[in-house]
Amino acid sequence: MRFSFPSINEILKSSTNTVKRFPLAITAGVFGSICAIWFFDLSPQEQQNSPWLSDLIFVSGLSISLFTGLSFFSESKSWNNSKTWLLRFSGLALITIYYFLGQSITEGADQYAYRLLLLLLATHLFTSFSAFIGRGTIEEFWGFNKTLFLNILTSAMYSAVLFMGLSIALLSIDNLLGFHVKQDRYFQLWIILVGVFNTIFFLAKAPKPGAFGPSVTEYPKALKVFVQYVLIPLVSVYILILYSYLIKILFQWELPTGWVANLVLSFSIAGIFSLLLLHPIKDEVGNKWIRLYSKLYYAGLVPLVVLLFVSIGTRISEYGVTINRFFVATLAVWLAGIVIYFIFSKAKNIKVIPVSLCLVALSISLGPMSAFSVSERSQTGRISEILSSIDLLDESGKVLKSEKEVSFNDRKNLSSGVKYLVSNHGIQSLDEFFEMDLATHLEMENKTSAYSKSVEILSLMGMEYLNYWEGEKDHDYFDFYTSEQLVILIEGYNYFLGDVELFMNSDSTFKTKEYVQSTWKVSYRKEEKLLFIENTESSKNIEVSLLPVVEKLLSRNLNNSSVVPPEDMIFEQENDEMKVKILLTRISGSAQRKNINSMRFDLFIADK
Repeated sequence: MRFSFPSINEILKSSTNTVKRFPLAITAGVFGSICAIWFFDLSPQEQQNSPWLSDLIFVSGLSISLFTGLSFFSESKSWNNSKTWLLRFSGLALITIYYFLGQSITEGADQYAYRLLLLLLATHLFTSFSAFIGRGTIEEFWGFNKTLFLNILTSAMYSAVLFMGLSIALLSIDNLLGFHVKQDRYFQLWIILVGVFNTIFFLAKAPKPGAFGPSVTEYPKALKVFVQYVLIPLVSVYILILYSYLIKILFQWELPTGWVANLVLSFSIAGIFSLLLLHPIKDEVGNKWIRLYSKLYYAGLVPLVVLLFVSIGTRISEYGVTINRFFVATLAVWLAGIVIYFIFSKAKNIKVIPVSLCLVALSISLGPMSAFSVSERSQTGRISEILSSIDLLDESGKVLKSEKEVSFNDRKNLSSGVKYLVSNHGIQSLDEFFEMDLATHLEMENKTSAYSKSVEILSLMGMEYLNYWEGEKDHDYFDFYTSEQLVILIEGYNYFLGDVELFMNSDSTFKTKEYVQSTWKVSYRKEEKLLFIENTESSKNIEVSLLPVVEKLLSRNLNNSSVVPPEDMIFEQENDEMKVKILLTRISGSAQRKNINSMRFDLFIADK
């Protein structure tokens, strides 16, 4: 077998043709890579202050798939340069509008990341069928996407191998030749390979619509073996497990868990993907089982789709709509539509799958009926309903600070609702409940994380924030910590054990901290609430009772999960053998029983 390597002229010609064929997609890859290198060369604070730059990176990634799909579409229509560039500039205008009108992905609300992922899914699906809008056979459509998929795998493999090789080269230059190579250069190399090399390599091998060679429609035998003997049996096993679960809940007459919805969706879609992979050979002699399996599979999905609707419907009725639940509910409707189509349609056109999913992704990403608008309205409505039921809203719908005890369930539901809105939709989603400028207030209080903002907002409502894992019986959990630095006098101490951390093990005992190449051992006796510090060489030791410390912290802090002044976390104790000073940085446990679950501290010791 002869191996022929392309000449320099052939490589240059191929690269030039690829750039001419996909000019904006490649430009987006190069531009996005430059922006990414620039962004990750900034300090964390500078990154925080440069949302426009991070947005350019994400929009560039979105542009690659969009412009690729538009190029395939214009080629399939055999358009001239004028029409092609008009189409490209239309796509560029859409991307520009999205960049300037869309809210920044770095502003703190997760909905912007979700929206970007939806649009990425939509544009990638558009790339899969853009060359076959109004034309082409099913066999060509399947072969075209098979080639694109193999190109993705090949370009990823080449990029990974090239990255490893060049990384070793940089490492050799650093260690052998004495040239210092910063660690950031490796990540920047990866960005260039993914954004530029990977993009050009993939597009260079993309088939041209209407000019397919035999390799495009050829069916790989290895693929049939993989799908027939690995993928389909695996999917079938999980479908049987789901049927067993369905029979169980029917016999026990109980509602399904929320987790089952993800399982039904995952393996239903995996099964559909398996059948797509076998589609070109379903009519061949000896492959009649594929057609039979397809009919049985789609019919068998009907009870599971019903289970899916019951599962997600139960969660929504109890806790309202969230972004994730909206996605699951939408996919449930889409899956039901696909099942009905492939059961009753005679055409059974596989293009229906990517086209319908692309339209679904677009429809739920933008507008008043998007996943984000619907979930925000649902959760703010839920909070408003709870506040109204406990008379904490005035006539204009503003929050009245509670002066009485609010039930555990109401506090738990308000806490989860507020945390969800802050994390996914931003502070502005809660503005309707307050007269004050909420964002300004939280900034003045130096509340930066979603958790600290949620705690403060519940405090403005006159109640304590409850974490999602807290039950009614253990909601007395306390967690005190300090982040401030304090200058202290260490005169009279001759040993320092820094950052000592003790925590509860699974067997409800505390881990003992032993220091390597040292004679010191620190442990905690849970039942006695005693910290035990021992010099194993001299056998000198001291017992420190932490009960007074916990009681003091609980008496001074009404909110049992809060930052406390560092001076409240310092205490000393001594006996005839030694003296210790302890600087707690964090301590947590049960407030009612005054049990400690974990603690972290610095320790100064004077050995007498």
